[in-house]
Amino acid sequence: MVSDLLAAVSFRVRAAFYALTPAEAFCGALGSTPNFLSEAFPVILLLAAVEALYIRAKGRDDQWRLHEVVVNISSMGLANGSALVLFRGAELGLYTYVYENWRVATLPWDSRLTYLYALLAVEFAAYWWHRAAHEVALLWSAHHVHHSSEDMNMFVAPRVSIFRPFYKWAFYVPLVVLGLPPATMVVHMQLGVIYTAWTHNDTIPKLSKVVPYLGHAIEFVMVTPSHHRVHHGANKYCLDKNYGMVLIVYDRLFSTFAEEKEDEPIVYGTLKQRDSYDIIGVQVEPARELWAKVRSMRTLGDMARALFYGPGWVPGAPRLGREEDVPCVKGRKKHQFNVPAWFSFYLLVNALSVFCCYLEVNSRYNEMDKWQPIVLVAYLALAYAAVGALFDGRRHGPRLEVARLLLFLLLSRAYPLFEAPAVNQAHALVCGLSLLLSPAVASASASRAARRAAAAAAEKEEEKAE
Repeated sequence: MVSDLLAAVSFRVRAAFYALTPAEAFCGALGSTPNFLSEAFPVILLLAAVEALYIRAKGRDDQWRLHEVVVNISSMGLANGSALVLFRGAELGLYTYVYENWRVATLPWDSRLTYLYALLAVEFAAYWWHRAAHEVALLWSAHHVHHSSEDMNMFVAPRVSIFRPFYKWAFYVPLVVLGLPPATMVVHMQLGVIYTAWTHNDTIPKLSKVVPYLGHAIEFVMVTPSHHRVHHGANKYCLDKNYGMVLIVYDRLFSTFAEEKEDEPIVYGTLKQRDSYDIIGVQVEPARELWAKVRSMRTLGDMARALFYGPGWVPGAPRLGREEDVPCVKGRKKHQFNVPAWFSFYLLVNALSVFCCYLEVNSRYNEMDKWQPIVLVAYLALAYAAVGALFDGRRHGPRLEVARLLLFLLLSRAYPLFEAPAVNQAHALVCGLSLLLSPAVASASASRAARRAAAAAAEKEEEKAE
């Protein structure tokens, strides 16, 4: 009994750090692919909680802020929920079709050599999609959301884009053409994503400081928190560096590696940092800005370049823009989220309650009719739009919030789908209590809007004075 428990814990821990044996990762068919994320999730959550407690104990509250965590988790629910409905296995079906009809070789799925090849090949594909997401403006408009957090902790890892599934698959298709079994590829894709959780970390120092010789060796081959801190930095030396997800060797090979500097604190976020916590807005605003840039171009060629050159490109500049045009962001202060504690708690409870609805959809997806997950994911979008509008103090926020609360209560009465599962019953209770607070919520949201407007006006005055 004890040995079985220890074996299960060991498996979960090793899954979180890409440390499973080849035999444990062997998988012959997509239908039998293990859900390694579910296995590793308790370990990741425990590590994230320990990190949060450590940050708080050290008095570094600016590196773990609750409103940022809420946006991060909500982004994951929105992105994964929409992908679940929009793609419904299409990506896996594509890999299977290409493998069965167009592959030029056949690699055994239960070979140690195939395991090693898969590790290197999947990481190679991940390096290039990640690099393309930074160097192609159209793809950056999607990837931007992951870099928009001003904090750096393990809860930043799930802050992903709803648009990522539209392009990421293209970088993995060549691997199945070359004979990598789709199930093997998906296993390594899972393990690679899981590994990135611990690298989103501003607490763990360079491993070479902790374990002098072994740490140097690990940092030469593997991506570590120090490497990934650089990737998330807005400092000039950090931009477009350290794309690796698991291995840092491709960055060293293709000259995109940068060492973390001891004498220059990293500023996290994007170059043009927004004072916004709108869950929907952080997803779609970069695309709106890109479209405005495209429309401002005078020729079709420049329109195409605005889409497919770097996000910093302007007419007459090199593909990735001019280095001298990049602003210096050293020492930049973070935007503050100043609201009453009860209002912050209200947003937290509702955002997490909505996220639990996503988990419910995900757990019962295969049991549902086609229309049922669509309705629930549409509700997720509406709910996050309402909560996000309240986050940002938008005028329509309180009205939208009341509308989504009433809608869910009506749906939970009209359809057993919404009424039966315990999590949806709990969410209905949260919605009912939230309705009672709607006048106070509207007042708090209006106060936040007024403060933001005053701050924006003061910032404009400062710019004029300069």
